Amino acid sequence: MKWALWLGRILARQLAPQGLVNLAVEVWPHVWKRIPPDQRVGFLKSAAEKHLGTFLGDLNREERVALMNALLPIAAREFPLSEIDFLSAFTAPGDRYNPENLDE
Repeated sequence: MKWALWLGRILARQLAPQGLVNLAVEVWPHVWKRIPPDQRVGFLKSAAEKHLGTFLGDLNREERVALMNALLPIAAREFPLSEIDFLSAFTAPGDRYNPENLDE
């Protein structure tokens, strides 16, 4: 795995951020094929739980609100909102959102 990290670091230095995104999008179908269909939801959930904080980096609360407001219409296009059980997902308001130091 050291060689993959080494290659990733080289690509990160050589490619513009959008170029890295484009590369990831081109590689993604090859990754997706390797994940059994019955494990895909779990895979994506695990990836989000483990790595979403890394992607959000040092965004403050205001920036996170702006990002979420921008992402909601995109999510609404991709997910069947009429079938989502929001009451089960958010049983107690505030119980799932508590990143440290966002109010600073």
